Amino acid sequence: MNLEILLNQFKMSFIYTTEFVLMLLVFGVIFNYVEKKNSSSIYRVFGFNGLIITGLIGTVIHEFSHILFCIIFRHRILDYSLFRPYKSRYDGVMGYVNHSCNTRSLYQMVGNFFIGIAPIIFGITFLILSMWILLPNEFHNVFQTFNENMTYMANINSIKDSINIYITIVLSIINNLNPFKSHNYLLYIIFIYIAYSVTTHMDLSKEDINNSKVGFFVFFATVYLVNFIFLLLGIKYQIFLLKVTVSIISFLTVGLLFAIITMLISNIIEMFLTH
Repeated sequence: MNLEILLNQFKMSFIYTTEFVLMLLVFGVIFNYVEKKNSSSIYRVFGFNGLIITGLIGTVIHEFSHILFCIIFRHRILDYSLFRPYKSRYDGVMGYVNHSCNTRSLYQMVGNFFIGIAPIIFGITFLILSMWILLPNEFHNVFQTFNENMTYMANINSIKDSINIYITIVLSIINNLNPFKSHNYLLYIIFIYIAYSVTTHMDLSKEDINNSKVGFFVFFATVYLVNFIFLLLGIKYQIFLLKVTVSIISFLTVGLLFAIITMLISNIIEMFLTH
């Protein structure tokens, strides 16, 4: 293999790795901003009780996600609290997970990154499972659209094609959650509350971000190495990677839309009740 081809493989590997990592980080930053704006509005209108009500499910899911990824990446869990509504009145901490890892283990060091961003990964997964259980018909429609578009992935020829597929999946999810469509409204309201609670607590705390930083460079280097090896061996995995990326972005987008809508609702309520 000549030097030019080798340099091109390095370049492509760097591009694929950077795109994937930046996607996760950008959504994390946006979720963080939206959650803080939403929480401040809820607190000004309803006081601390409002944060407790909206965080009842969201905080538990947030902290449980850290615990789950600690187990997956074999971290030692030192102490945790899934939800502490009374004590949090005095220190502002609704839940926490303290953990440690073997710094000599590459696997555990990479785990720091995933444990840090776990609330986003597991939060979206939990919303998908909730929709599957509570709104099976709506979920079936979305899943059917998703499967149809995933088959098109093998034949896409440009970034524009993948963007069109992404938009189609997002619009399908939004359309099936339209409140004016026929639903089992009791289950629909339960799902909306779950979505509200989870998406308003998918933010990354300073501790989460610091933990992610510890494993970020190890994670980046590992993904880069895997990408490079695949490219070097001529393994055509780009379509699979594109499917995974579009799938993650689609559900993250819908989760973010939920968070933005709840933020706007909170701001509107604050505007009417405090003026």
